[in-house]
Amino acid sequence: MNGEVLWNSIISKLSSSGDELQTKTGLWFKVQFKRDKLYVEGATNHTPSSKLSMKRSISKKDFLFVCLYYNRWVDNEIGIRNEVTRKSRNTAYIFALIEKFK
Repeated sequence: MNGEVLWNSIISKLSSSGDELQTKTGLWFKVQFKRDKLYVEGATNHTPSSKLSMKRSISKKDFLFVCLYYNRWVDNEIGIRNEVTRKSRNTAYIFALIEKFK
């Protein structure tokens, strides 16, 4: 998977109001693109317990970093989960974006 191509695809496919996605752990979030970053926040039409407690931004650099590890992660390669989550706090959200837009 080419992370650069996927980044551009996500940017072009996101609606102007953003899209709602769900992580593998069931957390709903809304993602929008503006000012060269993806912005993540709790989805508005779900219960308060499923909302994010904070807003986050995902830079292209962070997105490309996590993309490098995506295939190895889903193949359950040992040590990858800890390494990636230590370096990027947005891993779950980026993986949900990859799953939806790949």
